Amino acid sequence: MSDKKLIKVIVRDTENIIFEGDADRISSFNELGQFDVYQMHANFISIIKQEIMLYHNNQKVKELKVEQAVMKVKGDTVHIFLGIESIITDEPTSPQEDPKQQKLK
Repeated sequence: MSDKKLIKVIVRDTENIIFEGDADRISSFNELGQFDVYQMHANFISIIKQEIMLYHNNQKVKELKVEQAVMKVKGDTVHIFLGIESIITDEPTSPQEDPKQQKLK
C-alpha cells in the first residue's frame, strides 16, 4: 500500500455531482495555458477551459470536456464547478431587466 497522499476531487454542475474521487494529478487549461495540480499545491482559484484530466498512478482515469468552469484548490481538495457560463449569461444585463436595480433609482 502506498503512503502517497491523494487529492480529493469533486466535479459538480449547477444541480449534481458529476464526479467524486481521488487523483494524484489534475491537468487543465486556463488563460495562461496548460497547468497541473499535484498534492500540496498552493491554494488558488482559476477559470478553466477545454478539458479536465484526472490521473491516478500515472494513468488517466477521467477526462471531461468543458467550455468553461471554475477550479478551486484548497489544501488537498479540488472543487470544479461546471455550468458557470449559463449562470453568467442568465444574469440581467441592464438595470431595466433587473427589478432590484429598478428599486434603487
